[in-house]
Amino acid sequence: MDTSKQVGSRIKQYREMRGLTQAGLADLMGKSVVTISNFERGKVATSLYTLEQLARHLNVTVKDFFEDTPPAPLPEPEAGFAVTVRNVLTRLTDDDIENVISGLNGVLDARRRRKRGE
Repeated sequence: MDTSKQVGSRIKQYREMRGLTQAGLADLMGKSVVTISNFERGKVATSLYTLEQLARHLNVTVKDFFEDTPPAPLPEPEAGFAVTVRNVLTRLTDDDIENVISGLNGVLDARRRRKRGE
């Protein structure tokens, strides 16, 4: 298997392991679905910069795309969720993140009030 196809196969495997669609990964990276599809099929060789982006969004190292051994399964079900949350947070501004945290704190406060019967 040539290197582009091997790397593309790994991109697809890691994307699927993280529960991402091609559209979801494309959105995270600011690329088109066609571009992600071309990467995964080995039709387009990726630059080192793009491999670094992919690795960051898929929570792997660049080296992982070149390994001969199959990718290891995620250690626990929450890992995919954690990656998704991290990927969403990387697209938010600091103000957006503060708003999200404030909203989550509001949910926790409401839960505490319900528990106390308020």
